[in-house]
Amino acid sequence: MSAAPHRPAERYGGPIVSRRTGRILVVLVAIVFLATVVLIGIRFADQPVKAEMLSYEHVAEDRIAVSFTVTMSPGTEAECAVQAMNEGRAQVGFVEVEVPAQDQRRSAHRVEIATQGDAVSAEVLGCEPR
Repeated sequence: MSAAPHRPAERYGGPIVSRRTGRILVVLVAIVFLATVVLIGIRFADQPVKAEMLSYEHVAEDRIAVSFTVTMSPGTEAECAVQAMNEGRAQVGFVEVEVPAQDQRRSAHRVEIATQGDAVSAEVLGCEPR
């Protein structure tokens, strides 16, 4: 019977990549990750107007009320697109809301949307500065 190898490299073989190549790969992955985080941060930080959905409620069989907040620099005017959707996520109502200039950076708004069919949810599609 032969003696079993005592070192892992003898038993299982050497590493797939050398230590130097491994370090280079780790550095490259870190650089790509950081660049991605920075680009995403710039993309979202660059939005002059942001909207966030708060809630919706059924006002009538053919109307839904949507509450949302808008974050933008004071003095900026915006226009927001809001939609109501049915169970299959098809649009059953749509409205564009003008948001006048505000004194505060963040402001709350409520809009009612006339619907054609049963609305089960709503969302703010986005806001653009005017």
